[in-house]
Formats: sequence, C-alpha cells, structure tokens
Amino acid sequence: MKALVLGATGHLGNNLVRALLAKGVMVRVLVRPRSKLQTLIGLDIQSVVGDLNDVESLMRACEGIHVVYHCAGYYPVQTIPVCVATTQALKEIRNVINATTRASIDRLVYASTSTTIGFPKDPNVVANEEYQFASGYPDNPYLMSKAAMEREVMEAAKVGFPAVVVNPTVLLGPFDSKPTSGTQIVMIAKGVMPGYIDGLVNVIDVRDVASGMICAAERGRVGERYILGNWNTTQKALNDLIAKVADVNGPLVPVPFQLVRYGSKVGEWAFRNIFGIASPVPGFFVEMVRHIQHYDCSKAISELAYPRSPIEPAIRAALTWFRENRYV
Repeated sequence: MKALVLGATGHLGNNLVRALLAKGVMVRVLVRPRSKLQTLIGLDIQSVVGDLNDVESLMRACEGIHVVYHCAGYYPVQTIPVCVATTQALKEIRNVINATTRASIDRLVYASTSTTIGFPKDPNVVANEEYQFASGYPDNPYLMSKAAMEREVMEAAKVGFPAVVVNPTVLLGPFDSKPTSGTQIVMIAKGVMPGYIDGLVNVIDVRDVASGMICAAERGRVGERYILGNWNTTQKALNDLIAKVADVNGPLVPVPFQLVRYGSKVGEWAFRNIFGIASPVPGFFVEMVRHIQHYDCSKAISELAYPRSPIEPAIRAALTWFRENRYV
C-alpha cells in the first residue's frame, strides 16, 4: 500500500509518517520548496516538492497512491479577516479534493479539529460528533476557516468522494517543531507561565492520533467524522501533570478568560502599530480556548478501535524531545 502524507513536517504528520513506516507502508510526502525537513531526516520516504495551492504538484504527489492523509489544513498565523482566511482555506482543500479525485485514490483521511464539534445545550451532556459547529466568535479566522474546510470535505463525501474526517483533541508528544500545543509544556518547563485560563480540555498522545488516522483509513465510514481524544480533564490538572513531569512548579494563578482575551487584543494592536510585527499571542488563539470542551469519543472507540495511551508518557516524550532540540 502507498500513502501520501500532506503536512508531514508538522506535529501530527511527523508522527503519522513514522506510524505508517512501522506498518510497512510506502510513504510519500508533499513538501514546500523551503520546508525544513530536519525531523524527517533518515526516514525511508519519497518526497515531492509542491504546494496545496498547486494542483499539478498535488497530482504528481498522488500518482500511484492509495490513501491520502491530510494533516496540512490551513492555519492563519495572525488575525486576518475571516473572508480572507476562509477563501484561502477553501482554495487549498478544493485543490486537494480535485487532485485526489482525478488520481482515483481509495481514501482521504482528513484531520480536522475538535473545535468544529458543537456545544450541547444541556451542560450535563458531553459533546459528540452529532453536535454541529456554531461559533460565538464569527470574526475568528481559525475557527471559521477550520469549519469551512471540514464542511467542504463532508459535502464532497455526500456525492461520492471517499473521505473520512477525524477530529483530534489537544495533541501532546514528540516532534512538535513549531511548537503548537507543546508550547504549554515548553512554557511550564521554563517557568514562564505563572497564570493560566482555567477550563475544560481533552488531551491525547499524538502517536495515538496517528494510529487513529490509519484505523480511519482501514475501518472508518465514508462521510463520517470521528473524535480522536482521550483524557477529559481541566487545564489546572493538565498543568499540574506537566509540572510534575518537568519537576518544576506549575502555574498558580487562574486568569479570567475575558481579561486575557481583552489583553490579547490590546497586545495585537500594540505589536502591529508600535513594533510593526505580528503579536506572538493573537486574539483568535485565546478565543480558541473557549471552543475546547469535554468529548464523548465512544463512536471512534467502537468503530476505529484506536489506542488511548496514558498521558504522562506523552508529556514525558514531548519534554524529552524539546530538551534534546533545545527548546527548553
């Protein structure tokens, strides 16, 4: 079997490549001309230079491929108009759908996000795949573009496109080179996170999500979405566990969400208008925290039988990788 991984240099994609290779799958990756491939060095993979904005490069990458794993969903790096973000996001996902359709692939497994799962009206009910996206932040480019991409994939599946959607929760583990969700681990380990926004969270070992995507290719039903999560907990409990693994004092002060949100908006203005650069903590990133909740993963557990490993080893693996690569 031959697989193409889009977004192979990212946190999830990197671990997925390794999981596929461990199963004896021939792996091809699509990489941008200036992509940094250090985390993929030494792996027995094929690479095609291209971009999600270039259908012809996608066609070259898809040649002879059976399964495409899409871990490269559009992600705005700063606050921009929602119309701009969704236009770019839809362009990229439509290019992928067009190229994979022309290549007659057997299956596309699309990694969306848990933030596209809606909120139950009853606070005693835990969210599952049946709850549809509805945002309290319609100006948030991340939330709205992610929802738009997922809808596009699901609509294509309704007319025969062989797609399965997975909705991973917060990923923890090695090879988080940006870093993304591992920023929390880095900041706590370095002692530069005195406060935190309290709230609900669900976390999972990124390697389990990689395995879950392979399970989705093998057993997932076309046109369905599956929440890939594990530990329903609180930000405080997660912070305390990270601090324990890192052997440091954890964040002590819960900070009101609205205060952090307002501060991030002021910070964005200051960085843009005074320093002429993008803010390191854009307002849309803070708003994402309120779209994280507890999840009922029973559908994916039953149909995909994906692994759900303890979280402490995932934190330890992430911390070891960060230390080896001098993030900490």
